[in-house]
Amino acid sequence: MKKDLIKRAKNKDEEAFRMLVEEYQNMVVNLAYSLSGDIHEAEDIAQEVFVKIYNKLGSFREEAKFSTWLYRITVNTVHDFSRRKRRNIPLDSLPPLKEVNDFRENLHKTEVKEIVESALRQLPIKYREVVVLRDIEGCDYREISRVLGCRIGTVESRLFRARNMLKKMLKPLLTKESVV
Repeated sequence: MKKDLIKRAKNKDEEAFRMLVEEYQNMVVNLAYSLSGDIHEAEDIAQEVFVKIYNKLGSFREEAKFSTWLYRITVNTVHDFSRRKRRNIPLDSLPPLKEVNDFRENLHKTEVKEIVESALRQLPIKYREVVVLRDIEGCDYREISRVLGCRIGTVESRLFRARNMLKKMLKPLLTKESVV
C-alpha cells in the first residue's frame, strides 16, 4: 500500500502526495518539536519538509524505508532552520530547571513531562537527536545511523552520553517517590 502510494506520489499524483502528508505529518511535527522545542517553529519546519519531499520525491531510491528518508530530511531541515534563524541557543541561556524543592511535593505527570522536555532541550543537538530518534520515535540504531549519517558506534556512544546527561539533570528532581 505505502509503496504504491509513494510510487504514485513520485509520478506527481497530488492525491497520493496529500495522503503521504496526512500519514506522516504528525511524525514530522513531533520530531521537529522534540528537536527545536518550539511548536510554531516545528510547524514551519514541517511545512518546509513537505515542500522538500514534494520536490525531491523523485530522488527517493527506496533502498531505505520512507520514514528513514523522511527523518533525515526533517533533521536536516531543523538544522537549516536553526542556522537561518540564528537560533543556536547556548546552553547557559536556556531557562534552568526549577529548583529541587519546587518538585518534591505533589508532582503530577504533566509537570514530569515538562521537566523532561526542559532537560531534553538543554542537551546539545547531537545528543538530543539520538534520544529523540531512539527513545521517542522508536528508531533502531541502524536507522538512526542512516538518518544522522554516522556510524552505529557513534549513535550508541551519543545515546549513552545523552542518557547520562539527562540522568544527572533529572535525578535530583525525579525520585521514585515523586513519579506517579
